[in-house]
Amino acid sequence: MWRRGERLYALLVFGVVALEALALGQLVGVFSARLFSLLGVSLVYWALLQALLLTGLALVLLSAYILLYHAYTALREERDRRAYEEWLVRFARALFEEEPLPPPPWPRPALEALLRLRETLQGDLAERLALWLRQAGLPWARALRGRWASRPARLEALEALAQARLPETLDLVLPYLGHPDPVLRLAAARAGARIAQGEGVEALARALLASGLPRGALLEALLLLEERALPVVALFLEKGGREERWAALEALGRLKLHPLAERIAPFLEDPDPELRAAALRALWRLGFLPPGLEGAVLAHLKAPEEFLRLQAVRLLPLLGGALARRGLWGALSDPSFYVRRAAAEGLKELGLEALAEAARAHPDPYGRAMAGQVLREAT
Repeated sequence: MWRRGERLYALLVFGVVALEALALGQLVGVFSARLFSLLGVSLVYWALLQALLLTGLALVLLSAYILLYHAYTALREERDRRAYEEWLVRFARALFEEEPLPPPPWPRPALEALLRLRETLQGDLAERLALWLRQAGLPWARALRGRWASRPARLEALEALAQARLPETLDLVLPYLGHPDPVLRLAAARAGARIAQGEGVEALARALLASGLPRGALLEALLLLEERALPVVALFLEKGGREERWAALEALGRLKLHPLAERIAPFLEDPDPELRAAALRALWRLGFLPPGLEGAVLAHLKAPEEFLRLQAVRLLPLLGGALARRGLWGALSDPSFYVRRAAAEGLKELGLEALAEAARAHPDPYGRAMAGQVLREAT
């Protein structure tokens, strides 16, 4: 990734290397000719002197540029920092004290300060900041529309639009969800999730569905949507592939999307154990078990995969009564330490009396020891 000034530095280094290659090539040719007595000594000395002069000039140019580059960037960063702080104060006074602002266009530090405030504030103040951003003309749009913009410029533009959160900019972001560069696709997913409002959420859902992003990136986008995620999660569950459905189930539980709780049931019978585990986790996070799913939960207590048994045991307290107690009592005999721990924690939720009885009378010594440990921690 290029930073400002590094393209010129790369060009200068390339020029230095090219000059050195030219000088060395000339020396090789001249000395080879001298070996066969094809050139006089004076010509050889002259070629050697030229090579030394080129090398010295190249080193001086490179050293001078490096020193000047660091001095200039340090001064510029300090100047931009001061300007950023000044504009931050100016925008804050305009918000809270109604002081007038100079007309746009505003310099780059002013836009950075405006984005920082927009990301921080909400409500009416945020709407005023959005109006100022629109007045600024959204200079980042050029980088996203242009064909020759670099990857860093596009990433910077996507991040700026994510901070600005202007719904009308979603059309600039959505095409990048189909970009061949996975880094730009991820940045576009993050930006789109923060920007999308109303009908834009459905457009974002379709674009995410076709983006080919991995499950972690899809889950991050869903979590960034927060309360707007419900239609996207519903579409993923209905039409998504393995990655999209896993992300949707995880988001469903984490965002507490109770209206979609009934859609979890089919995934408890899915052939993919990871999707079944995600469905069990979603129910546990919701703290709600729809009627008729008790058998499916209990069946997972005998699953060969440890992570499935663990998720099922965590759900058992939601069954309540004797059924939950019998299931947790049996899970204390599980060969997995983590499953036994979850079973003991579940018995604690049913009451310390049940946990104390398991610590005293459970037939499995490991289950008895685990119940005793959790009981001691609880008391």
